[in-house]
Amino acid sequence: MALWRGGREVRLATRRSKTVMARLLLSPGQLVSVDALVDGLYDEHPVKSARNQVHRGIGELRQQGVLIVERDGSYLLNTPTEVIDAWRFKSLADSAKAAAPRDKVRFLREALTVWRGPALAGLDSHVFRAAAEEWDERRLTAIQERIGADLSLGGHNELIPELRRLTSEHPLRERFSWQLMAACYRAGRAGEAIAAFTRLREELADQLGIDPSPELRHLYEQILRQEPVPAEETPVPRQLPPRPLKIIGRNRELEQIRTALESGSRAVAITGASGSGKTTLALEAAHSSTELFPDGHLYNAEPGDALPGMLRALGDRDVPARQDEQNGRLRTLLASRRILIVVENVTGAAQIRPLLPARRECALIVTSRSSLASLREAVHITLGGLPVDDAWALLAGSTGAHRLEAEPAATRRVIELCDGLPLALDIVAARLATKPHWNIATLATRLEDPDRILSELHHDDLDIRAALDCGYLTLTPEARALLRKIGYYGNQEISISEVSHLEQVSPAEAEWRVEALVDARLLTVSGVGTDGRFTYRCPTMVLAHSRERALAESPVAEFNTAVGRVLAGVESSIGLR
Repeated sequence: MALWRGGREVRLATRRSKTVMARLLLSPGQLVSVDALVDGLYDEHPVKSARNQVHRGIGELRQQGVLIVERDGSYLLNTPTEVIDAWRFKSLADSAKAAAPRDKVRFLREALTVWRGPALAGLDSHVFRAAAEEWDERRLTAIQERIGADLSLGGHNELIPELRRLTSEHPLRERFSWQLMAACYRAGRAGEAIAAFTRLREELADQLGIDPSPELRHLYEQILRQEPVPAEETPVPRQLPPRPLKIIGRNRELEQIRTALESGSRAVAITGASGSGKTTLALEAAHSSTELFPDGHLYNAEPGDALPGMLRALGDRDVPARQDEQNGRLRTLLASRRILIVVENVTGAAQIRPLLPARRECALIVTSRSSLASLREAVHITLGGLPVDDAWALLAGSTGAHRLEAEPAATRRVIELCDGLPLALDIVAARLATKPHWNIATLATRLEDPDRILSELHHDDLDIRAALDCGYLTLTPEARALLRKIGYYGNQEISISEVSHLEQVSPAEAEWRVEALVDARLLTVSGVGTDGRFTYRCPTMVLAHSRERALAESPVAEFNTAVGRVLAGVESSIGLR
């Protein structure tokens, strides 16, 4: 990293000033909290003077003329993105996407001239390692796009030396090998093209135990048959949303998923309550396994309409109208590829059976609030709340460990009220980070109010109520009606006898209805009652949400009557004793 002013390089003397500057450069024009700067400086092991070191780093940068604005305890780099090389590179690369080949080459050549070495070299905290991977990937993608445009303009002879170097530096990056093979073949050097394929095939077999991608094998066969080859290979779908910045407390689950994918499992089902971090885990697992699926990644958050979009992403321009034909077309397109499919918000196994790969070379990761127990082809990962230590670490990442340590009892109470759910904890952390004047005990008191907890767990685009709404709306009308009665009744612990009175049904029927809510991850089994039947617990936020829905959707008189039956049943039981 280097700073320039008036054509002269400004050398930053200390590690803290370099680190603080780098972290601010990652978010130009945005407020960056002191805790985020501490995280960049010390990763997960801050010293006692960490915050002071950050302030000193800010002071050193200001002495060098760097414009930094302080607002609400956070800092903002007041510098236009066009004078920051990384963001200027990104702007030029974005401009190249829709440009004609000659303009694309010009844009990308200019963009690549701003690179002077590896991204964020010498900065090794988690946030910088993740950002460096992202920026280095952007650079390599820009190189690939520029070479592709050069190939389309007939520059194959001039590209061969550069492509030889790139395939040597990045032997597993198959697109460079495709481009080298195409350039050699179009330059009349078919033997060299075949030799490049052979080297790649041996490298992949030695390091990963896999074969080259279908696109490369197809190009190889075209060369053997001496057929004309296109200037660029078929686009590979890369639909995954961005990788989570950090994931806490799910290492065991990540290892389970990785093992399943490496061993050839065709499906992984991640299930859990609303807000338990299913999406974060699925995306982290998918991003960390991309090398296993070089032919691309498909993603869909609306499983009811997933197939047509996936077919189009795989190059099908004539998607069949009939469902069974779409299923067959997908199996055909996946037959010679290694692709990972991620589908979220699945409501039942039948919804995603058509997407199950027929071959072990492809895999499907799904997330659901339902158990998906009938999906026997899948490795099942069930998520609950985070253990206290992991929940504490999640809060500390944004709030600052010093604030938690100053109020340990209040912190534990907040974690308890959030049921350890990552979404709720992320919201708490965001609210505390933006309100440094709040005591944690203040927030705990607010969360203890069942009429306020859902409104308190909302910040920007994070909203626990919206997450609970999604789960609630997937239930059957009967299940929603029972949940509303439980919410109005207001007891977190509930027995089959109480549900029997609420619903006016037999204990056996009541147990069947309650277990449907257990399957939907809205109730948990808490023990065994004196009658020998299971007792159940309704999580704090689910109880509050159910009561809110009850008051909004049904007459109060109906609930008062149902609760009256429960109380009468309790009194009757006491009288019998």
